[in-house]
Amino acid sequence: MTDDGPALSVPTDLRFLQQSQRFEKLVYVSEKMSALCDLAKTAARTELPVLIQGETGTGKELLARAIHYNSSRKTSPLLVQNCGGMNDELLQSELFGHRRGAFTGAVSDRLGLFRAADAGTVFLDEISDVSPSFQVSLLRFLQEGEVKPLGADQTTQSNVRIIAASNRPLSQLVTRGEFRRDLYYRLKGFEFEVPPLRDRTEDIAALAEFFAAKHSEATGRKILGLSASLIEKLSHYDFPGNIRELENEIRRLVVLTGDGEYLTTRHLSPAVQAATKRQPAERGNGFTPTGGTLKDQVESLERHLVERTLARHRWNQSKAADELGLSRVGLANKIRRYGLNQEEPRDRR
Repeated sequence: MTDDGPALSVPTDLRFLQQSQRFEKLVYVSEKMSALCDLAKTAARTELPVLIQGETGTGKELLARAIHYNSSRKTSPLLVQNCGGMNDELLQSELFGHRRGAFTGAVSDRLGLFRAADAGTVFLDEISDVSPSFQVSLLRFLQEGEVKPLGADQTTQSNVRIIAASNRPLSQLVTRGEFRRDLYYRLKGFEFEVPPLRDRTEDIAALAEFFAAKHSEATGRKILGLSASLIEKLSHYDFPGNIRELENEIRRLVVLTGDGEYLTTRHLSPAVQAATKRQPAERGNGFTPTGGTLKDQVESLERHLVERTLARHRWNQSKAADELGLSRVGLANKIRRYGLNQEEPRDRR
């Protein structure tokens, strides 16, 4: 027993891990992730490019690595480039390379990731952030495999597989004219949508066990297990930061828990501690539109979706607008139209 209820004993903890499935470092028990990983194993055996989408912290890079290390390219390099916040010249240099003197600060030749990973895989994270002009360069590389370093006169060939990831739906960016349609279709040889943790809460217990074992070993602590009430409390929380946030929470608990003790709710962060049991409607689509006319019912549904999305992203309007496929101005107009208020949210399930 612990101070917050029955604990999961060591054998029970091991049962969680035995029942969970693994695809490299991805740990899961849910049907959603099982289906996704089964398809990813099929994708790994092909040479098609892969597009992985999903919220930040859902494990997109882990999925990319799993695909690479289960492919025929596994003995060749997997190189990673985050495309977010980089200007064209720097990104061009990182991926295509440059010649000495190509620009200020180019004091020596640079090979570039596309040539350095020849016969392997390049993982491009935050692909939605690249500029329209760089999208043209990337499209040509996908079509022809040509690499022309900055400052060079000639092109060379490189055979790499591209796995790209985005935390914004590319199809919506294409519709808004912010991403090239032809590049989108080139990237999505296989397309995966990694579900957020709140939509696969059955994975939380297995992941919590995995992270507890990982960080107790890393810190040299002996953790006996996780209390049942801790697992229950974790399952009530939405984890807007997804798996990354769950891992940080468990790592913190491991550090704060005494050697030879169970992880309990005692040291949970305030946000997780305050989480209350989910209502059934929150897990599904249990919303019933109100109003007599079709127009009224559509508006009530729109209001509900906008309000729930804002709440899920803690009123981060940029993230909410991206998820809803709206501009910031469009979202602001709907907030005003429906009189939504961050301090006094209305839940009209």
